Amino acid sequence: MAFPGTRATLTNWSKSDRSSCYVIQTHDTQDITQALGKAREQGRTLIPHGAGHSYTDAALNTGGVVLDLTPMQRILAWDPTCGVMRVEPGATLREVVALAWQDGWWPAITPSTPAVTIGGCVAMNVTGKNAWRCGCFGDYVLAVEVALPSGALVTLSREQDAQLFHAIVGGLGLLGVITSVTLQLCRLGSGRVVTRTRSAASFADIGAIFAEEETTSDYLEAWIDGFAEGSRLGRGHVSCATISPHGVRPRFRLKAPMPASQRQASPATGWVSNVSQLALLAGVGALNRAAYWGMRWRGALPPLPTGRRSLLPYTFYSPLALLGYHTLLPRGVETFQAFVPAAQASEVFVAILSFAHKFGFRPIWCVVKRHRPDPFLLSYQVDGFSLELNFPRTARNATALEAMLHQLTGMVIGAGGRFYLAKDRFMTGEQYRVSLGDDVVNTFLRLKREVDPQTTLQSNLFRRIFQWPL
Repeated sequence: MAFPGTRATLTNWSKSDRSSCYVIQTHDTQDITQALGKAREQGRTLIPHGAGHSYTDAALNTGGVVLDLTPMQRILAWDPTCGVMRVEPGATLREVVALAWQDGWWPAITPSTPAVTIGGCVAMNVTGKNAWRCGCFGDYVLAVEVALPSGALVTLSREQDAQLFHAIVGGLGLLGVITSVTLQLCRLGSGRVVTRTRSAASFADIGAIFAEEETTSDYLEAWIDGFAEGSRLGRGHVSCATISPHGVRPRFRLKAPMPASQRQASPATGWVSNVSQLALLAGVGALNRAAYWGMRWRGALPPLPTGRRSLLPYTFYSPLALLGYHTLLPRGVETFQAFVPAAQASEVFVAILSFAHKFGFRPIWCVVKRHRPDPFLLSYQVDGFSLELNFPRTARNATALEAMLHQLTGMVIGAGGRFYLAKDRFMTGEQYRVSLGDDVVNTFLRLKREVDPQTTLQSNLFRRIFQWPL
């Protein structure tokens, strides 16, 4: 019997994976439970899918079923007196912010695009530029309603089945399908931020600046020159921002998501792709050098007035920037984000970049953030720092790039580091078990057997990470 879905080929956001599958659009909870029932009856695997902003195979299910939750985008309840909002899983961060902004509320944790779905933010437990101060998205989830693979609907919270709640948040959609999320938002104040930028000559400098700014800044992020080598390796600048508590809140101006047909440019081929990549690399290298020396020059002068701008453009990338990304990088990027304890971070980050340079790879953008541990079962955060590197992918360099990243993954795991599975494509199941520890992985698999004995909920990531030969 044919499955009631549409044949489709999906890609992840970084365009590094393609997956042939059935896609079913869900419009309500009944659609979800019916799809789960059909999957069980026919012995098919199924995974929920949001706006498709995962960089990896987390929401791909080759040969199986993908549940498209984006039609479920209603805001079910909003209480502006206490900042509590209940939404369907396909509601985007933009829709949440659009309503909350006018009443003076704001999500405590925001990734760099408002196009992500709330269900995706919960399943991947996203973080932002304030992770060391405010934690992760799950810290502000009051409750989730979940359709279990059996079809049963359960409501989970810290008070009601706390263990399963802490496993569902950040659980990669592998324990149940989220049908609604109740969020606690934060008071917004003026909706403006005061920004300042400080130059850093090394990873050690970045760590020192973060330590100085942590008590006074609301957001911190370091941008690294991924082309600098030798004694210049790790140089860059730290972007600091503090939310202004008072003042007139700017109008809500956040463009609607770009149509899907415009999000990804058609892949360039042959010499056109190679020329565009060479031009991009040369341009990024020049911009990195100019930015660094510009910051150094400014630092030698009397302090300049700090910038004051709306929180919206400070937080979210422009849709045009994302369109340009796919145009200039037709074959996408490979993203590598390592989370390393504070004591080892500087040394490990230097080793990572040095190793990449040794094999001829230059990341086109590199970002460092500060983090803190969180209470969720599959937590990737540590008391330390993360380094995100993005390498252009081409037909010619793909094999060598993947081999190099596999080796970097081993280096990070050996230093006690962790990886964010929404951005990691290369970690093996054995490495993941070493990283999180046997107790964590065994607990997750035990819960998986309890709520999903037929292993209906699967993804390519699940088969890569959790079904390696034991």
